[in-house]
Amino acid sequence: MSVRDQGAASAASPKNVAQTREQGQHERVRALTVGSRWTHRGERLSEWLRDRFWFIPMLLVLGGILVAVVVAYPEVIGLPRDLGHGHVVRTSTADTMLGVMSSSMLTFVGVVFAITLVGLQLASSQLSPRVIRTFVRSGVTKVAFGFFLATFAFSVTGLAIDAVTDPATATRTVIVSMAMLAAAVAIFVVYVTSTMRLLEVAWVITAVAHEARAAIRRGYPTAEAYVEADPPALVDQPHVARLSRRDSRTYKGVLGTVLGVDRSRLVRLAMEHDCVIEILPRVGEYVATGGPVLAVHGRPPPDSELLACVDLGRARTLYQDPTFGIRQLVDVATQALSPAINQPTTAVLVIDRLHDLLLRIARLPTPTGLHVDSAGTVRLVEPTYSWAYLLHLSFAEIMALGIGSPHVTRRLAAALADLAADVPADAEPDVTEVRAALDLLLRDHATVGFAGLATTPDRLGLG
Repeated sequence: MSVRDQGAASAASPKNVAQTREQGQHERVRALTVGSRWTHRGERLSEWLRDRFWFIPMLLVLGGILVAVVVAYPEVIGLPRDLGHGHVVRTSTADTMLGVMSSSMLTFVGVVFAITLVGLQLASSQLSPRVIRTFVRSGVTKVAFGFFLATFAFSVTGLAIDAVTDPATATRTVIVSMAMLAAAVAIFVVYVTSTMRLLEVAWVITAVAHEARAAIRRGYPTAEAYVEADPPALVDQPHVARLSRRDSRTYKGVLGTVLGVDRSRLVRLAMEHDCVIEILPRVGEYVATGGPVLAVHGRPPPDSELLACVDLGRARTLYQDPTFGIRQLVDVATQALSPAINQPTTAVLVIDRLHDLLLRIARLPTPTGLHVDSAGTVRLVEPTYSWAYLLHLSFAEIMALGIGSPHVTRRLAAALADLAADVPADAEPDVTEVRAALDLLLRDHATVGFAGLATTPDRLGLG
C-alpha cells in the first residue's frame, strides 16, 4: 500500500484501518513523529503576532515614550547630561519642534491610513476580501503605523515632561527630533511602495501563493520523515470530547474555526493514558457549540485537557492549513471571472500559481494523518485531504465560471496536461478525470467556430 493509497479518500482513514485489522491484514502503516512541543508554540505565537495589527505599533509607541524620557533624563541609562555639547541650540527651538511634530504627525497618520483603507476597500471589491488579511499581516504596514505614532508619542511626552530648560537638553531634543522625522520620511516612502504593491493583483496573488508554499512545506513532509508502525487500535464507541460553553477556557462563543492542533501535546496525553486520540474536524472546519472535536479510543484524559490542545479562531489561517492558500487563490479567480468584474487574465495568473502548488503537493507523499510516540506506537489520528480533493478544489469552480473564456480554458488545458505528464502514476487518473470534465464542458459551451481554439493548451492562455 503506497502512501498516496493510504490517503486516497481521507488519508489515514481510521475506519479503514480498523477494518483492515479486523480482517487480519496486519499491514504496516506510515506515520510521522511529532516534533518538540515548543515547535507548535513558536508557530502559534508567530501566527498570533502576525494577525494582531496592534502589537508592533504598541511596542513602538512605548519606545517613543522611552526615548523622550531618556532625552530629558539621560542619566537614567548612564549617559552624561552634557551629551551633544558643542552643538547648542536655543531652548525655544526644541519646544517649537516638539509642538509642530505633535500637531502634524497625528493628522498625517489619520490622512494616510484613511486613504489607504479606502484603496484597500476598492481592491478587495475587485479581487477578494483576502486583500485586507494581507494588509493586516504586512510587517511594513505595522512598522510604519507604529513609527508614525511613536514620533507623535515622543513629541507629546517631551512637551509633557517640560524639561527643555537648558541648552544641552534642547540640543538632544532637536537632534533626536530631526532623526525621527528623517526616519519617518524614509519609512513613509517604503510604506507607500509596499501599499501600492498590496493593491496590485499580481503581487497579492504571489503573496498568497508564497504563504501557501510555506504551509505545504510544513504540512507535506518528505518520505524520509515517515516511519513504519502498526495500525492504531481503534474501538467502535470511543469517548467523544465536544465543544461546550461550560469549557470557558477553550470556547469563546464566536470562536469555532479550527486553526490548528497541538499534536505533540495530544501525543503526550495519549501516552500518559495509553489511548489513541482521533481528531474529528479537519483544520479549517467550523465546529458549532456542542460539536464533536476529539474521539478517544481507550482511557480518556479530561476533556478540558483535550480541548486545550485545539486552537480555535474566527477565520482560517495558513499555519496548519495549506488548503486555505488554495482556497484564497480560487476566491480571487472566481471573483475575477464574475460578470461584474470579468477579468480572465487575473484568473490565468491564479491558475499559474495553482499549477505550481499542485505540482509540489503531487511530488510529495500524501500525509497519512498518523503520528507516533517515542516508542513508535500510533497515538494520534487526524483527517487529511486526498489528491483528488485538492485537484477539484483548485480547478472545479474556475472551470465552471471560466468555461466561456478561451483565455482561461487554454491555460487550464495546459496546466492539466503538465500535471498529467509530471505527477506520479497513481495521481494521473484523477488528472485525467478533470481533463475529461473540461472537455465535456467545452463541448457544451464553446462556440463552434472557436472550439479548437478554446481546447488548445497554452501556458499564456491567449497571450
